[in-house]
Parts: sequence; structure tokens; C-alpha cells
Amino acid sequence: MGITANGTIRVVIIDDQEVVRIGVRAALENDGQIEIVGEGMTPAEALQLTRQHQPDVVLLGLNTITGEKSSSVILSACDTIRGLVQTCQTNILVLGRYAHKVLVRALIHAGASGFMLKDEAMNSCATLAQAIVDIARKRKLLLSPTLYEKLYPDSLAMEETPLLTGRRIAYMQAIADNPHLTIAQVADLLGIAESTLRNNLSTVFRALDTPGLNGALVECLRMGLVQINNY
Repeated sequence: MGITANGTIRVVIIDDQEVVRIGVRAALENDGQIEIVGEGMTPAEALQLTRQHQPDVVLLGLNTITGEKSSSVILSACDTIRGLVQTCQTNILVLGRYAHKVLVRALIHAGASGFMLKDEAMNSCATLAQAIVDIARKRKLLLSPTLYEKLYPDSLAMEETPLLTGRRIAYMQAIADNPHLTIAQVADLLGIAESTLRNNLSTVFRALDTPGLNGALVECLRMGLVQINNY
């Protein structure tokens, strides 16, 4: 995997809506720096096309991997992104209809190189093409300026809010696995002090922008960070 000798950036488009794939292709096919090498609809096709073509960038439609129209999904967004990164260490630009701070953080934490709103990508060929070039050439691009302003109107940098570490996810999973236990009892189960657990939970609440434990659990479940295993 890597930019070709002539500087062409190889791109795979994944989205379950044909109109989106057509629009994205139309936005990029006249850009001399970009070559569309594959298109697909599902997470499985995303993995197969990535293995086959070793693209520099995968454009991943968010509805393809999160099932916005259905609560039943095969792969979560984060699992799909991790799978793509592990397949060939490709760069991933997620295109979504809607953006939420927690969602964007989780996707980037899972390995996505950036996130753009679909409307923005479809309405500005130059913006989308430049995002792809920036990502492929390893420039730091987390969010487009438009989306950054939408999510952070007060210029709160994404990096200023802590992401969840594996240890904190494990703490949240222990709580999800033991809903009958108090915080003190969960701490004892984990072999840590209650104060340590509470301090880490406070960090989780800030990272997920939630007021308390119930909201944090809901967000962790929605993001696929924890699972309910005891039901």
C-alpha cells in the first residue's frame, strides 16, 4: 500500500446508497491526483476490496456500518474501521449524514483518519478531493473546518477532552456486567480502590460529555465499546 509512482492516490468508495457512490465518484473522477479503484456496499465488501486493491484511502459511508435504518448490525462502525486498518493500514475518511461529538471521537479513536458530513463532501468536490489528498499524504486532518466549527463552536479542541483508554473501557464493561453491584463493590471486584474507580468514571463522563453513569453506559453501548453479556 502506498501512493503510486506517478503520485496517484488510490481510493475505494463504500456506501450502501448508489446515489452517494455516484455522487462521490463524479466529485473525484476529474481530479488528476485521484483514481477510484473499487466500489462496494457492505462492511464485508469494504474488507474484501481493501485487501484486493490496497488503497491509500477508503471513503466509508457511515450508514453502511452503523445501520442508521436498523438496530441490528453485523459489524459496528469501530470494528469495521479497526478491521480495515489491520487489513492493510489504509487511511479511512468517514462520510456521515449526522455528526455527534462522541461518535466522531470514537471513530477516530478506532483508527479513522477523518470525518466529513456527506452533504459537505457532495457539495464541494474540491473540499472532498483535498481531504483525500491530505489524508493520503499523512497530513493531520481530523475534521473539516466546517464540521469542526459545527461540533466545537467555542473552539474546544478535540484533544482537550480525553479519549477512553482500554483500562477505562474495561471499568465500564465491569459495571455493565454487574448492574446489581454498587460502585464500591465493582471496585472491590476489580481489585482497585473505590476512589480510583470514581476518579476514572469522572474522566469517562467528561470524555463522553454525559452527566453521569447511566448516560455514559448508554453512550458506550451505542458506540460498541461495551456489551451487555448477562442477559
